[in-house]
Amino acid sequence: MRLALITLVGASLLFSCKSTPDIAPVDPFELLDGDAAVYLTIPVQAHQNFVVSAIQNLAGAAENDARKIAERLDTAYVSVGVNGEPQLSASGKIPTSFVGMALNEKKGWKASVIAQQTVYTHQQTLYQLCMPSSSNAFLAHDIEPMVHRFNKVAYSDSSISEQLFSQTLSDSVYNLLHENVSEDIVMYSSVPSVFIKSMLGKTDVKTPIESFVAVLSQYRGVEDQFNVRLTITMSDARTVKATTALLKTALFGVPAKISQTGQRQITISDLPVSKSRLLSMLKR
Repeated sequence: MRLALITLVGASLLFSCKSTPDIAPVDPFELLDGDAAVYLTIPVQAHQNFVVSAIQNLAGAAENDARKIAERLDTAYVSVGVNGEPQLSASGKIPTSFVGMALNEKKGWKASVIAQQTVYTHQQTLYQLCMPSSSNAFLAHDIEPMVHRFNKVAYSDSSISEQLFSQTLSDSVYNLLHENVSEDIVMYSSVPSVFIKSMLGKTDVKTPIESFVAVLSQYRGVEDQFNVRLTITMSDARTVKATTALLKTALFGVPAKISQTGQRQITISDLPVSKSRLLSMLKR
């Protein structure tokens, strides 16, 4: 399953929604599940070319159409569960017309109602899309928890028991993901074993990694590559040297710097990652 594709399928449908008046603003960040394996914050306008190329390569859209889609989004928050299930929650300036044109049965979508919100289910992929306001759109296979969280905030409904995402996070992680004012993509995981294969190219490596943070920026002006700074926090300081050596072996020949930067911390910097590699790392 391609996380980028799921993100962009949701984005491609942001041409339309029914605007609901007199509701409180809803932070899209709050709608994600709080127990996912990985989270990403994507400042879309700073990475339009990446988004456009992903729409073209994965969704088969023409370049002009792909660019029009990307122009409508501000920030996309993405999560991938331990089971590989993705969620997308995006903000933007979403037009309020053309619902019937964009989300009809001829195009594979079927409307239903969940918790008083219209939800569109794609009949082939079974992904569910909800656009309950002119600034919110979210997508998941099981969208009901996200709908309830939206209603809890939008209507100040204290009777809804769904926990908001921010209530499960430490202040440092919240600020890292939500308060990202840079133009970089930020990735965080507290279940890094899910992505060990992608990072080391091995399936049998077992290391006590507690969490990692990755910051992805444009790589030295190269359009098709990101520069990654990966900070790994180990659960046991005694394993740092051995893990550093393992990483140097796994990444031999890659022009990256690997060093211990704290008692339990390893940093990999200047790591080039192609756009296609990033998409494959997010494939589940």
